[in-house]
Amino acid sequence: MNPSAPAGPESVTISFRPDGKKIRATRGATVLEAASQAGITLQSSCGGRGACGKCRIRLISPPSAPSDAELRHFDEAELEQGWRLACQVQVETEAVVEIPPSSRMMREKISLQGLGREVEVEPGLSKIFLRLPPPSLSDQRADLARLLDSLGGDVPPPSNLSLLQDLPDRMRRQDFNVTVVLSDGEIVEAESGDTAAQLYGMAFDIGTTTIVGYLTRLLDGAEVAVSAAINPQVQFGDDVVSRISFVSTDEEGLTRLQEKVVGAVNEIIQEACREGGIDATRIYELTVVGNTCMTHLFLGIDPTSLATMPYVPVNAAPRTVEARELGIRINPRGRVHVLPNIAGFVGADAVGVIIASGLEENRGLRVAVDIGTNGEVIVAKDDRLLACSTAAGPAFEGARISQGMRAASGAIDQVTLIESGSGSMTEPRLQIHTIDDAPARGICGSGLVDAVAVLRKIGVITSTGQMLPAKSAPPSASPFLERLESKDGKLRFVLAGPEQSAGGEPICLTSRDVRELQLAKGAICAGMLILLEEISAKPEEVEELLLAGAFGSYIRRESALAIGMLPAIPPEKIRPVGNAAGLGAKLALVSGKMRRLAKEVAGRVEYVELSERAEFHQRFADAMILEPVSGARQADR
Repeated sequence: MNPSAPAGPESVTISFRPDGKKIRATRGATVLEAASQAGITLQSSCGGRGACGKCRIRLISPPSAPSDAELRHFDEAELEQGWRLACQVQVETEAVVEIPPSSRMMREKISLQGLGREVEVEPGLSKIFLRLPPPSLSDQRADLARLLDSLGGDVPPPSNLSLLQDLPDRMRRQDFNVTVVLSDGEIVEAESGDTAAQLYGMAFDIGTTTIVGYLTRLLDGAEVAVSAAINPQVQFGDDVVSRISFVSTDEEGLTRLQEKVVGAVNEIIQEACREGGIDATRIYELTVVGNTCMTHLFLGIDPTSLATMPYVPVNAAPRTVEARELGIRINPRGRVHVLPNIAGFVGADAVGVIIASGLEENRGLRVAVDIGTNGEVIVAKDDRLLACSTAAGPAFEGARISQGMRAASGAIDQVTLIESGSGSMTEPRLQIHTIDDAPARGICGSGLVDAVAVLRKIGVITSTGQMLPAKSAPPSASPFLERLESKDGKLRFVLAGPEQSAGGEPICLTSRDVRELQLAKGAICAGMLILLEEISAKPEEVEELLLAGAFGSYIRRESALAIGMLPAIPPEKIRPVGNAAGLGAKLALVSGKMRRLAKEVAGRVEYVELSERAEFHQRFADAMILEPVSGARQADR
């Protein structure tokens, strides 16, 4: 990778510490943009507007006058030490920048669990090794005729001219030993020698926040490697609305967002191939799922129609394109299959969840929630499938939370109340757990839900989300009052002290953080209740609730029920299922039958638009309350 801009009067040198990277960037570029150019992804959930304050950097040189946003986020001592926001500093001369760990995007831990659905491996892609007789004076058949005769049957000539142009070299390079790649009976590639055992594909789940790729051997469906990366589009905003806005206001917005996601997909392919020890040219097919906006951006289709009523997509049907048309670095003649979308904000990822979990089968009342920025809810009963998007926002991904982060190393993922009387204890205490048992760097979605449930239980937080000062807190909060502190006139609760954190600063929860969680969990709960009402069903009648997505894999059911994130469904009926959307993409990769099922399912789903429903807004307001959803609260009004 050569991230340098051409040297000259319009470019400046920027050095990044402790990475040891030095690049030339366009004069006037922000440090956030330059870091991206250097391959360093910084947190920027506000899209680089100076609002979130998460892209903290220390400007070693030269000095820079603080912006209004920086004056809000740093105190005088920090400003004197050179602390700034990467999105606010425009570099005009040579600069040296230090990036702390807390400002970096960390790789998210991905969970993929089997859902028990068994499919026959029939990808529609196959390889045949041929030992062809070389031409002679007595056998002057054309190269293509020789190939087709050896294949036998009704295999048609390839329609791809470039394949025909490469054929003479491929056939003669190894004395007319050649491997033919067939896709649904059509020749799509010819390779020198015997490569019949090297038949691979990749399944992708392109999320608003995270992209995951599964390298798969198509001969038997075996998973070879899994790789994931932060969706680099996050620098333009942490939700789909921000990215649609960027497309509509920036002339190059669509091109830049497509380049970002395609670049990330290529990096994941490269890493998975390195881990699996294979050549990327032996990958012949990709299947892709994602929400409607993400699949539009991946294909380079303008998504702005999704942002205005009636929120219709440009394309909802499944789409197959050549990999090289998108710039995907697999076999040049490989194909990319994008699964169908359902509606403007319920996309191919929801289709993936359905086919992975078998929700389309008539097996009683079942619900699936893909917990993420979009918060898709799917309800299946008898032969009906209903879906909605709850626009939960990115709180579960760690965005818009003061010290939020994704489920990466050092994230607080569990907060537990250890009751008094346990062992030799005389008073209750809090116990936190971090991913990898690393020093605390922030709090991720599952930790946030736990923390709010615990603080609600001890009485530090009221049912409306208000954080109480020490003088107003109930006796049950007494052992924890020393954790309550004020900063800039605002209350916060210390989850991990300086001695437990990676940066020597406490990890805290604020009233604003609680409110962000209330908004997210309220939207999901209200969406579920509306869909259940649509089919005249009650939460207690649900036979199985599947929690999908990375966050859904780690959430404690008891905490989610305690704060009213989920309706009153018995805990034993709630099952985390990991990245079900990604598993659906993988099933569509290894099985043509599953790909056909995806198309059928997308046509069956009844989309329920929540934004125009008065009852949704009432349900949403009710679901903001931090207490279990009682029968009275979930009954019809």
